[in-house]
Amino acid sequence: MLRMKVVVFVLAAVGLIAVGCNKPADTSTKNAPGPAASPAAKAQKATITAPAAKVVPVPENWVAMSDDEKGYGFKIPEGTERKSQTFNGVDVFMAKTPAPSAVAAFVMAFKDKTLSKDDLLKFATSFLEGLGEKDVKITDVTELSDDYSLGMISSVGEGGKVTKGKVLVATDVSDNYVMLLGTPEPEFKENEKIMDEIWGSFTMTSGGASGSS
Repeated sequence: MLRMKVVVFVLAAVGLIAVGCNKPADTSTKNAPGPAASPAAKAQKATITAPAAKVVPVPENWVAMSDDEKGYGFKIPEGTERKSQTFNGVDVFMAKTPAPSAVAAFVMAFKDKTLSKDDLLKFATSFLEGLGEKDVKITDVTELSDDYSLGMISSVGEGGKVTKGKVLVATDVSDNYVMLLGTPEPEFKENEKIMDEIWGSFTMTSGGASGSS
């Protein structure tokens, strides 16, 4: 079942790889002043240790994305290019944040009560490999709660270019969510704060398995 879902997601991603400006057909949006705190955001966020590193300012205006049917929501910077499609009940969302930031995002939602958070991390690896990425690595995995885990992720793409980012997985037993955030490795530190705001805003409308996520 997991392998079949990976294939479905890969086909979806290939079809969405050229991100357009179309609004998601099955996602409602509303203006929001900024990302709201969530249980996932309670984890200590990575800090930039190199004083000389350039950091892209966190945008002031954000848009709330939500899908009541799939049971999740999160926020992205206003002006983010985005597109969403559903394949056989599988929700696939793809986005690219506006300049000067450079964050690409995938959010996948599907039902399968047999999967654990570890299974979802394996799925994230298989998903990127299906897109042609090589040497996919997930490291520094932190179990934020019974419902959420967060890890660092890197992969090597065409021409040997390295993408670095973060992966958030979440489950409420029957519903599963995988959020992939990435940017070219040389620009990771510049964009890390924006990544943290995006994954930190993710919520499950069900409250998760614990009922409070």
